[in-house]
Amino acid sequence: MKKKNKLLDKINFIAKDLKKKILDISFKKKAHHIGSCLSCIDLLCALYFGFMKIDKKRIYKNDKFIMSKGHAALSYYLVLMKHKFFSEKFLMNEYLTDNGKLGGHPDMNMKLGIDFSSGSLGNGISVAAGMAYAFKEDKKNNKVFALIGDGECNEGIVWETALFAGHHKLENLFVIIDYNKLQGFGSTDKILNLEPLKSKFESFNWNVIQTDGHDISKILRSLTQLNNKKNRPNLLIANTTKGKGVKFMENKFESHYEVLNEKKYNLSIKNLN
Repeated sequence: MKKKNKLLDKINFIAKDLKKKILDISFKKKAHHIGSCLSCIDLLCALYFGFMKIDKKRIYKNDKFIMSKGHAALSYYLVLMKHKFFSEKFLMNEYLTDNGKLGGHPDMNMKLGIDFSSGSLGNGISVAAGMAYAFKEDKKNNKVFALIGDGECNEGIVWETALFAGHHKLENLFVIIDYNKLQGFGSTDKILNLEPLKSKFESFNWNVIQTDGHDISKILRSLTQLNNKKNRPNLLIANTTKGKGVKFMENKFESHYEVLNEKKYNLSIKNLN
């Protein structure tokens, strides 16, 4: 139990640190999508520091991850930085820089830990399913993870993939939906209502669990429960808050696009603390 609590404390500490870095780097780089990054950073920290098999020195033995909601790339880069795929100095120099290696959406670079070029919504889950299918056919133990947005579920390819993965019983596939109820042009329920989301995926022969996407203990417990199930692909519906931790951004559509000025940056840091 002490070992488990120690790991949980470590991941929570990392998540808190990276939330501040999201604000710092977004302010310095005049970056958008802050709300999206804060929505999913707890999920990424739980995955990368508490669940996935990741070793910089053994890249081809690693589990695979696809950041399908590529507009939240900064949160992805930060967990890779924390795993020492590159330094913070490298991140600052390469992120949103002309000819930089870390763009506004991820570009595949195995040495940097980036498994797929993503951002074209819907493609990530389909590639993840293809990877999982190949690993299963080759009798390899690698798992494949994909983080997708709820607005992304408007794409038909998501549902085609759900059928494919269910048919082929891809138990090595884990999809997480960052269910913050907001997308590029408004609320998901008004643009294209996804409910009943859980039963829809279950009808396609998926294991499905819903959890609090900001409670790392619950995220890890849910992933473990899914991992113990067999013969079906796995979906974690993570209920999240866009802009989590910064009150003037929380549940605000504007946080998808807003760039922080100095006044709002200082206020956001104060909120986070």
